[in-house]
Amino acid sequence: MGTHPFAASRRDEAYERARATEAVARRRRFENLLERHEARLRRVAFGILTDAGRVDDVLQEAFIRAYRGLPVRFESDSQEAAWLYRIVHRCCLNELRSRRRRPETPGLPEGMPAPAAGSEASLAAAAALAELPPDARAVVLLVDLVGLDYETAAAALRIPRGTVASRLNKARHLLRDAFVRLEGDRP
Repeated sequence: MGTHPFAASRRDEAYERARATEAVARRRRFENLLERHEARLRRVAFGILTDAGRVDDVLQEAFIRAYRGLPVRFESDSQEAAWLYRIVHRCCLNELRSRRRRPETPGLPEGMPAPAAGSEASLAAAAALAELPPDARAVVLLVDLVGLDYETAAAALRIPRGTVASRLNKARHLLRDAFVRLEGDRP
């Protein structure tokens, strides 16, 4: 046995350096991923949840899950987007399910200023979106708001491409009806 007493120690140090380098590279990859997608993910989460107070919590959970499951690489940008949107979508659905179990009183939190007059159209759009079922709302948000193609949206939601098209068509009709109804309710 001609092994050097420090050989194992040097191997351990090299292994630890390699792991530290890998961790830094992984963190940078994840930061780049979020830099490209976070604003749109935030809009999608708000669109699904319709509760600005819950968006940050849900996104934090989604980002933790995404970081833990971050693949070494993606085959394409659309695969990357679909993977990330799928995680956010599932976290939003989990939040909606848990919200049904613990009903909350809707409304503005105390101390929150009333929306600005210029945001009336945004409030109308949010109100119309809130009337959609969650599955239809998710398709509208991913295709019409974020701009994903049908294939990527289908991959994100884990549904067939044809289902994306049919849900989108139905959701757009429901949105038109909601806008007409909301417009009729205005003084």
